[in-house]
Amino acid sequence: MIRTMLALTLSLLLTAPAVLAAPADQTYEADLAAKSAQVETMRARAAMAPSATPATTLIEVENLLRQYRAAEPGKRQSLRAQLEAALARLELEIESAGRAGR
Repeated sequence: MIRTMLALTLSLLLTAPAVLAAPADQTYEADLAAKSAQVETMRARAAMAPSATPATTLIEVENLLRQYRAAEPGKRQSLRAQLEAALARLELEIESAGRAGR
Protein backbone atom coordinates (compact mmCIF):
# COMPACT_ATOMS: atom_id res chain seq x y z
CA MET A 1 0.00 0.00 0.00
CA ILE A 2 2.79 2.42 0.87
CA ARG A 3 4.57 1.54 -2.36
CA THR A 4 1.40 2.26 -4.30
CA MET A 5 0.95 5.61 -2.56
CA LEU A 6 4.61 6.46 -3.17
CA ALA A 7 4.31 5.50 -6.84
CA LEU A 8 1.17 7.63 -7.24
CA THR A 9 2.78 10.58 -5.51
CA LEU A 10 5.89 10.26 -7.63
CA SER A 11 3.89 10.03 -10.85
CA LEU A 12 1.84 13.09 -9.88
CA LEU A 13 4.99 15.06 -9.13
CA LEU A 14 6.51 14.09 -12.46
CA THR A 15 3.41 14.89 -14.52
CA ALA A 16 2.33 18.04 -12.68
CA PRO A 17 4.67 20.40 -14.57
CA ALA A 18 3.38 19.12 -17.91
CA VAL A 19 -0.22 19.50 -16.80
CA LEU A 20 0.38 22.98 -15.44
CA ALA A 21 2.19 24.02 -18.63
CA ALA A 22 -0.56 22.74 -20.91
CA PRO A 23 -2.95 25.72 -20.55
CA ALA A 24 -0.16 28.18 -21.41
CA ASP A 25 0.81 26.12 -24.45
CA GLN A 26 -2.82 25.86 -25.52
CA THR A 27 -3.24 29.62 -25.11
CA TYR A 28 -0.11 30.24 -27.16
CA GLU A 29 -1.25 27.83 -29.90
CA ALA A 30 -4.68 29.47 -30.04
CA ASP A 31 -3.12 32.93 -30.16
CA LEU A 32 -0.71 31.82 -32.88
CA ALA A 33 -3.61 30.46 -34.95
CA ALA A 34 -5.56 33.70 -34.50
CA LYS A 35 -2.54 35.83 -35.47
CA SER A 36 -1.90 33.64 -38.52
CA ALA A 37 -5.49 34.07 -39.64
CA GLN A 38 -5.29 37.81 -39.04
CA VAL A 39 -2.12 38.03 -41.16
CA GLU A 40 -3.80 36.07 -43.97
CA THR A 41 -6.78 38.44 -43.88
CA MET A 42 -4.48 41.45 -43.96
CA ARG A 43 -2.52 39.92 -46.85
CA ALA A 44 -5.73 39.58 -48.87
CA ARG A 45 -6.79 43.13 -48.02
CA ALA A 46 -3.34 44.50 -48.90
CA ALA A 47 -3.48 42.73 -52.27
CA MET A 48 -6.70 44.59 -53.06
CA ALA A 49 -5.37 47.97 -51.95
CA PRO A 50 -4.79 50.36 -54.85
CA SER A 51 -1.36 51.33 -53.46
CA ALA A 52 1.81 49.33 -52.94
CA THR A 53 2.54 51.17 -49.67
CA PRO A 54 1.35 48.36 -47.33
CA ALA A 55 3.73 45.84 -48.93
CA THR A 56 6.71 46.76 -46.75
CA THR A 57 4.70 46.56 -43.55
CA LEU A 58 3.18 43.25 -44.69
CA ILE A 59 6.68 41.82 -45.07
CA GLU A 60 7.50 43.05 -41.56
CA VAL A 61 4.31 41.47 -40.19
CA GLU A 62 5.09 38.12 -41.83
CA ASN A 63 8.64 38.21 -40.47
CA LEU A 64 7.39 38.97 -36.94
CA LEU A 65 4.85 36.14 -37.18
CA ARG A 66 7.64 33.72 -38.14
CA GLN A 67 9.73 34.92 -35.19
CA TYR A 68 6.74 34.63 -32.83
CA ARG A 69 6.09 31.09 -34.05
CA ALA A 70 9.71 30.05 -33.39
CA ALA A 71 10.24 32.04 -30.18
CA GLU A 72 11.08 30.57 -26.83
CA PRO A 73 8.37 31.13 -24.19
CA GLY A 74 10.32 33.93 -22.50
CA LYS A 75 10.48 36.02 -25.67
CA ARG A 76 6.92 35.53 -26.91
CA GLN A 77 5.33 38.50 -25.13
CA SER A 78 7.76 40.99 -26.66
CA LEU A 79 7.32 39.57 -30.15
CA ARG A 80 3.54 39.46 -29.73
CA ALA A 81 3.53 43.15 -28.84
CA GLN A 82 5.68 43.98 -31.87
CA LEU A 83 3.39 41.89 -34.07
CA GLU A 84 0.31 43.68 -32.72
CA ALA A 85 1.89 47.07 -33.43
CA ALA A 86 2.87 46.06 -36.97
CA LEU A 87 -0.63 44.71 -37.63
CA ALA A 88 -2.14 47.99 -36.44
CA ARG A 89 0.19 49.95 -38.74
CA LEU A 90 -0.71 47.67 -41.63
CA GLU A 91 -4.41 48.19 -40.94
CA LEU A 92 -3.92 51.96 -41.05
CA GLU A 93 -1.89 51.78 -44.25
CA ILE A 94 -4.50 49.63 -45.97
CA GLU A 95 -7.29 51.98 -44.87
CA SER A 96 -5.29 55.00 -46.02
CA ALA A 97 -4.53 53.40 -49.40
CA GLY A 98 -8.20 52.52 -49.79
CA ARG A 99 -9.29 56.11 -49.14
CA ALA A 100 -6.66 57.50 -51.51
CA GLY A 101 -7.77 55.16 -54.28
CA ARG A 102 -11.41 56.29 -54.22
